[in-house]
Amino acid sequence: MQMNQLIQALIVGPVPRELKAIGVLEKLDTYLSDTLAESQFAQRQLLLSAGQVPEHLYYVRQGIVRGYYYDDASGRAITLFLWNEASWAVPLQPFFDRRPSDLYLEVMPESILLSLSYNQVIKLVELLPATEILLRGLILNYCAFHKKRTKDLLTRSAWERYIDLLQTHPRIEQKVSKEVISSYLGVTPQSLSRLIRENGHP
Repeated sequence: MQMNQLIQALIVGPVPRELKAIGVLEKLDTYLSDTLAESQFAQRQLLLSAGQVPEHLYYVRQGIVRGYYYDDASGRAITLFLWNEASWAVPLQPFFDRRPSDLYLEVMPESILLSLSYNQVIKLVELLPATEILLRGLILNYCAFHKKRTKDLLTRSAWERYIDLLQTHPRIEQKVSKEVISSYLGVTPQSLSRLIRENGHP
């Protein structure tokens, strides 16, 4: 069978042999089809506030989900994540540890999300133990993201990070505000405007 796009978003590298066992992918596809809830968002909306325990794992079918926190020193909202299409959005450690998150999750207008609750994820692993490897894939994806994000902040200029964002998130400027983009890049909106004036819009 052709692998579900949602499953592909969890796999790092070749398809694990555990998932190649007869019937596993078919059963997984059936479970996801029967369980995933779809939500459409016409306006910006908070999915999670800091201090809450994350109850859902979100798959971004369309649009953008923003993960941010408040920096007490500056009083600014700092964007840590911009999950786009074919991404799984969740504060990972709080979700699995069942503890309050320090992140806010905000969905952008014109987004479509599919969601699984924590209990549904646990039930899935109980029904199909082979799918636990997908959760490990989710963790590996997050580790890879944080490694790249840290390296980029330390070694690349704000302009280089901006170009990379435009390449990895097509039409991002039509989906989120300049304030959100600049906070993700680690610069002020004024600095971002200056960079665009100096270098020309890519």
